[in-house]
Amino acid sequence: MELLDRLMKNSNYWIRFELGLIQLEGKQYFEEIHHRAMTIFNSLFDKTDEILMVNCISNHIDYKKNDLPRIIRFIHNKKIIYSLKCKTIPYEYDEEDIEMETKQYSLNVKKDDIRLRYLIQSISNQDFALKPMINGSLYLLNLTKETVFHMYDDRGCDVYSFDKEKLLPLYSNFRNWILDYDRIQIDRKFEQGLFNLYETSIEMEERLESNENKVREIGINLFQVNTCYITHKLEIPIKCAKECLSEMTQTGFGINFEQKDNDIIISATKLEALALIDYQSELMTLYSKKYKGKYNGWSVI
Repeated sequence: MELLDRLMKNSNYWIRFELGLIQLEGKQYFEEIHHRAMTIFNSLFDKTDEILMVNCISNHIDYKKNDLPRIIRFIHNKKIIYSLKCKTIPYEYDEEDIEMETKQYSLNVKKDDIRLRYLIQSISNQDFALKPMINGSLYLLNLTKETVFHMYDDRGCDVYSFDKEKLLPLYSNFRNWILDYDRIQIDRKFEQGLFNLYETSIEMEERLESNENKVREIGINLFQVNTCYITHKLEIPIKCAKECLSEMTQTGFGINFEQKDNDIIISATKLEALALIDYQSELMTLYSKKYKGKYNGWSVI
């Protein structure tokens, strides 16, 4: 448990991957979640690794219902359930002064012991009130490699490590699955991509003010449903265009381009909440800066 706490709070390296894609619906949506989550897990864990499965459940102290996590559902070999351990962590919820406690159930397993598809389905169903559904949060701690896999819901999963080299293959092989919202921070952790690229304070202020004015002109209420197709335009010199396109196709944006005189005009489109325009415009500004080009703003449908 101590290793898990240290990795979650003090690990130098982490990656947040996007699992559920807003442009997909129904069966396709959940199939993509399963594909991505299983691929990431299988890249992080080997058959011989020692794994600690940890299920954290928070309840009122006077909670009467049986709160056992039913971890047995997530393993093939039912006999190992007899080694299940439990640790209780008391705490208080300040706002309402309600006494709470967290129970941490842990079980030592091997990779082949885990019913991975069923586990992923149970986590994915949390926000949809579908069965099977997990209770609480579940972490898979690789004791051999000192890494953590945490799928928090249908939207995404996090991986943690003290050692950059242990996560570098994941970063390199699945860069297009990294959540774009955290991409700049993650690139800087791994010293690649947009590492060492920054806006000046004046550039940032001008960009944010421009975004605010444009949102006001469009008239979309950011406090209501505001999902749009957002398209960014970048003007990149031809000599830098190939490398720029190669990097930008490894994001979650759809990329198109056309030649105009001595430049390539790149269109980067994503279906997402307009409320997130500030992070998107920062990404595009930095890509433009890296490849000696110009960011020409955004439009929405």
